[in-house]
Amino acid sequence: MEVSRRWRFNAAKGTGAALTARVTTALMVPLLAGGWTVGLLAPTHAAAQDSDLVILRSGNPVVGEVQSLRRGTLSFDTPEMDVVGIDWEDIAFVTSPLFFEVETSGGERYFGSLASADTAVLIVVGDQRADTLDFREVVEIGSIETSFFARTSGFVDLGANLAKANSLASLLVGGRFAYRGPKWGFEVNGDTYVQTQESVDTAGNTFEQRTSRASAQTTLNRFLSARWVASASGKFETNEELSLDSRFLGVLGGQYIIVRNQGLELTAGAGGALNDEQFTGEERQTTGEVLLTATFDVFDIGDIDIFTSVDTYTNPSDGGRFRASFDGRVSWEIFEDFFLGFTTINRFDSKPPSEDASKSDFQYGVTIGWSWS
Repeated sequence: MEVSRRWRFNAAKGTGAALTARVTTALMVPLLAGGWTVGLLAPTHAAAQDSDLVILRSGNPVVGEVQSLRRGTLSFDTPEMDVVGIDWEDIAFVTSPLFFEVETSGGERYFGSLASADTAVLIVVGDQRADTLDFREVVEIGSIETSFFARTSGFVDLGANLAKANSLASLLVGGRFAYRGPKWGFEVNGDTYVQTQESVDTAGNTFEQRTSRASAQTTLNRFLSARWVASASGKFETNEELSLDSRFLGVLGGQYIIVRNQGLELTAGAGGALNDEQFTGEERQTTGEVLLTATFDVFDIGDIDIFTSVDTYTNPSDGGRFRASFDGRVSWEIFEDFFLGFTTINRFDSKPPSEDASKSDFQYGVTIGWSWS
């Protein structure tokens, strides 16, 4: 279905609103039951289209078609406004005769059509059983026939800076593309930063100084259970500030999902890494390292999203060398799907192979970006 525009609902909350929702639902139950009968007897897309029902906590009903629930927002296709995004916490009831895959914060998966018997309760009606779920425990809803791109999320950021003083110019580009399926998922992310400015050497000669850094990573995930994930990744880095000509990292490890709900996701992991690196003026060397990693993703603070990741690498056989990478992104939605962002990248190496190399490097930037989920 072609979607020409996307909107967002924010419903009022309160005791009176909840009471109105119950009254509205009671009045609509006979109509809803008839719709369910038709849906079960003839579950075609044409018959089900615009037959789904959402009742907000304010008591207002919205008729259309459930698309998906991701990151605390229900995508709902309506005849009047096309696709709208409704905060999950603003919904009192949701029903649909179509079959969906429903995932809870504990990682359990349920398959069936959607019904509601009381406020903030979702019933998943399968072929042989019906499961009653707490709204607060539901983190993801997807159609059984969900397309590839409907399971993806990501962003693209762009930042630039121009200054007359020293003819300074800088460009920052970053992005992320992720896919999450029932058993497998993958992620591709990267960033690049280039800065040029006029400098003067000891002899008084003017020259153009250029600094750049870049990284790109691909990760393949296999979801083993409700909370455990096995992963394999490859990463490439280059950083002139650290005198790093190139670094290739191959990692095998696993992650544990500590928290996953409608507002945040927190993970921790460990693994082994093979580090092949070339510093300026030094011989290429390959070493083994121990990796510890953590990610913190918050996406339910109004229109603000926060994502941070920390990776640490240690090599006991290399004199206790310790490396750390910290990446952070705070984005504020200025209008639908477009964000004003603040990004930070920090790198630290306790014992770089090159004696002239700096031990740390950091970069902060303000960006304009576009994201989808």
